[in-house]
Amino acid sequence: MTAAAALPLFDWPELREATDGLWAAVSQQLEKAGIEAPPLDRERRPEALWADPSLLLSQVDAQAHVAGAAAATRLICAPVYDAEGCGAGRVAAVFLVPRAQADRGGAPGLAALSGEPFAVAAGSLCGEPALVDALGRAAVGELVACPDARAAIRALAEGRARGAAVDALSWALARTHEPAAAELTAIGWSDPLPAPPFVTSALTETGTRARLRAALVEALVDPATEPFRRALHLARIVAFADPDYDPARRLATLARL
Repeated sequence: MTAAAALPLFDWPELREATDGLWAAVSQQLEKAGIEAPPLDRERRPEALWADPSLLLSQVDAQAHVAGAAAATRLICAPVYDAEGCGAGRVAAVFLVPRAQADRGGAPGLAALSGEPFAVAAGSLCGEPALVDALGRAAVGELVACPDARAAIRALAEGRARGAAVDALSWALARTHEPAAAELTAIGWSDPLPAPPFVTSALTETGTRARLRAALVEALVDPATEPFRRALHLARIVAFADPDYDPARRLATLARL
């Protein structure tokens, strides 16, 4: 059975060189450990990859992880991102409004946007669940469902919503790579939430899981990967267990998209 691998969550066109460079470093470490690493799969949908019994390594949104992907995968570790709103295995949601709106009358508090349409990434813990947790279901207006956080940022900048809720890492990346981000400003942050974990197939042997974790550690301390790590805001990894995702399980019950 040919192994599969994918890092789809933050694989923006501007970041593919960094993603590929980091994966090459991880692959080298895996090969030293006797594990043949496949090229990254950018053809199949993430959901299909996460369900693939031959999955060697991928990253899954925390909501998808607790809502079903965990049944087919096993946790390897959680990322530590070097970006505002991120911590050790944690990523907050950030709430955004148009900068022009804030410039006219000062940035409104989140409560002032009760009942207003919000752009969110469908299936993201930092989208609908974080927004409902912050405002309460009754105060959440129409949800403009977008395929990812970058699309939600664009939707807000284009006037298709009055606010947006996205993950802090995507917001950091957008301020570098997405022109629409210059038109927006942050008005608040959620409590830190479990970060999207790195996972492998549930059928992957325990020893292989340990070698995957070790390969990630070695790749992330390799001086040659520093430009890739900086571009991806990926500082290191931290050991997480399934109970660390209990806050995500609670929030995931709030999702309807």
